[in-house]
Amino acid sequence: MPKWILGAVCALAVALRMAVAIVFPGYEHADEIYQVLEPAHRLAFGYGIIPWEFAEGVRSYMLPGVLAGIFRAAEGVWPGSYLLAVRLALSLLSLATVCCSWGILRRLAGPRAALTGAFLAAVWFELVYFGPKAHAEVVAGHMLLLGTYAVFPYFEGLRPARLLCGGFLLGLGFCLRIQLAPMMAVLGLAMLAINGWRRVWYTTLGAVVGLALAGLVDYLTLAYPYASIVGYFQANMVEGVSDAFGRMPWHFLIAGLARVWSGALVLFVWFGIEGVRRARPLGLLLAMAAALILAHSAVAHKEYRFIYPALPLLLIPVAAGIDCVVEGLYPNGAATLAATLGGIAALSLVVGSGGNFRAHFWYRYGETKAFDMVRRAPEACGVVLHLEKWTDTPGYTGLHRNLPIYYAYQDADFERLREAANYVLSRTPIEGYTKIHLWTQDELPLYLYRRGGGCAGGFLGERLIRGYRPRTSR
Repeated sequence: MPKWILGAVCALAVALRMAVAIVFPGYEHADEIYQVLEPAHRLAFGYGIIPWEFAEGVRSYMLPGVLAGIFRAAEGVWPGSYLLAVRLALSLLSLATVCCSWGILRRLAGPRAALTGAFLAAVWFELVYFGPKAHAEVVAGHMLLLGTYAVFPYFEGLRPARLLCGGFLLGLGFCLRIQLAPMMAVLGLAMLAINGWRRVWYTTLGAVVGLALAGLVDYLTLAYPYASIVGYFQANMVEGVSDAFGRMPWHFLIAGLARVWSGALVLFVWFGIEGVRRARPLGLLLAMAAALILAHSAVAHKEYRFIYPALPLLLIPVAAGIDCVVEGLYPNGAATLAATLGGIAALSLVVGSGGNFRAHFWYRYGETKAFDMVRRAPEACGVVLHLEKWTDTPGYTGLHRNLPIYYAYQDADFERLREAANYVLSRTPIEGYTKIHLWTQDELPLYLYRRGGGCAGGFLGERLIRGYRPRTSR
């Protein structure tokens, strides 16, 4: 099958991801902003809210540093395009799901299965939605997939240079998301059992280089090498900071996957089994995905996005199974292939727009639009947050003006800070202000208000600059 077809599928994948990023510009979770984009904005432009993780030096600047470079470069070319450029860069990185599906299935299941897998990765709603998101687990998941493809145990004749590059990507992925360790352990054991020490040695050497690079970044920006990894483990695993954001039952992720995929789960289980029967090496991908899901299931705090690195690994055997089943039921031909791809696209659209996932597209939509309106208002001199958590806003990543933001969640604080800002973002109607817009995507309405006049400068010492560590029960 000609490679221009892969290029067309990749173009479709980027177009879908960018369309979703533009039409639904909100954020999946506060971590995307305050653990990645806000530090990048502060590095690039000199201002931004400092979350406690960066204030205490328990988060790496590696990913924010790369995105800060994209921010600056984009602003130099097209002012105001900084965030769009990052979304595009992340969407291009997410093509790892398309290209690796194509490459693995082309070798193990044939060219038609390769096209099916690439198309499934291009249009499946979760990969489309999360692809342009600046989450550490998303970026690390793409690096893991690229590294796995580079060193895949069932590929023969791999040269040392390729193994070194694959190990390097795996090492960087681990440093971005140490929770990927179980997946890498499964991959390493498989390599040792199938290929012996030689491939493991080259891959490990490449991973050491990736680890060294991450350690150097911490040495240059934090207290000591690997301070982000040590501090992250200390804060979340020892001190239990992550528990403050919620404790979920062990089956939360498994049930979440079943709930989101709903009726498609039955089909995908069937297709996955058929895919592994057709190409036994694909079972390794299922084992790696299972390792991640089970490891996260043993931790108290869980979020659905944590299993993103497992999703493309699950979909590759599914694609092989789809091709196997279709081949057995219908004759080969362009019409059959077109119907298969059309069915995949329709299934993704139906399941993704269903009630179990649709709300994700609207997360923090109102807050993002509100901050964009304030950014474009020439008379704006400050914004107050009333009955709205500051972690639910896009911070200076969305505001992109060095205006003071005041956190006045309680009514008493809001009354005191009324004169500090001429824009208010609130969850309740407020008298004495002009309503600019109302958003109703969330359970509670979100209002943006404006008042006439300027902003009193006597409150600048109370502007939101730094976030604080949440309290824990340990």
